[in-house]
Amino acid sequence: MRLGLLSDVHATLPALDAVLAELDRMGVDRIVCLGDIVDLGPQPNEVVARLRERDIPCIRGNHDTLDEGPSLPMLAAVEDWTRERLAPEHASWLAALPERRWEALGDLRVLCVHGSPHGIAEGLLADTPSHRIEQWTDGLEWDVLVAGHTHVAFTRREGHRTLVNVGSAAQPFERALTIPPRVLPYCDFAVLEARPGGPDVRLCRIPQPMEEVRAAYRASGFPHCEQWLRTWD
Repeated sequence: MRLGLLSDVHATLPALDAVLAELDRMGVDRIVCLGDIVDLGPQPNEVVARLRERDIPCIRGNHDTLDEGPSLPMLAAVEDWTRERLAPEHASWLAALPERRWEALGDLRVLCVHGSPHGIAEGLLADTPSHRIEQWTDGLEWDVLVAGHTHVAFTRREGHRTLVNVGSAAQPFERALTIPPRVLPYCDFAVLEARPGGPDVRLCRIPQPMEEVRAAYRASGFPHCEQWLRTWD
C-alpha cells in the first residue's frame, strides 16, 4: 500500500492538479493533504473544490484559519483578499478540518500533522532536536511522523521511527526560515510505502506549470500580484 502526501497548496490549482496527476500516474492507494490549502495564492475556492471533489482527507494548516493578521502589509492584504473571496461553504469546511490525522499503512502508525503534533504553526525541520520530537509526541504511539508547513522537504530516522516533511506542493523554499524566502518553480510531495524492513519514503519533485500559475495570479485580482510573482525569479 502506498500513501501520497502533499501540503501547502496555498490556493494554487495548477500546482495541485500537477501533483494529483503525478500521484494518479504512480498509482498510490490514498492521498492526504496536510494543510495550508488556502492563502498566499490566487484560487482558494477552486483548490478547496478540487480537494472536496476528489474526497481527499485534509487537515488544517495555520493559513487555513485566515486569522493570523500578518504584520507585513502585503501579506495582510492577501489574507484579507482571500477571506473576502472564499465562499462561505468552503470557509466552513476549512474551519471544521482536524489538526491531525492517523493513517494505518500496513503495520505502520502514521501521524499526519501540519506543523507539529504540538501546534499547526510549529515547524518540523531537518535539525529539530530529538528532545523536541519527544516532547511533541509524548504519549503518542507512532512509527512515522509526517508534516509540511516549512516548505522544505526532508526525511530522517529518529531511532526506530521516521520523520518526513513533504515540503510544499506550490511554493517550495530553497531554505527554511529565510526571509524573504527564495521560492522554487517546482511541486514537492511524498509517497510513503510500507515495506518488510520498515517505511519507504520517496520525496518527489516535479516542475511547476509556471505559465499557468502566473496566468492564474494575473487573472484573479490578487493583491500586489507582480511583486508576489517576483518571489519565483
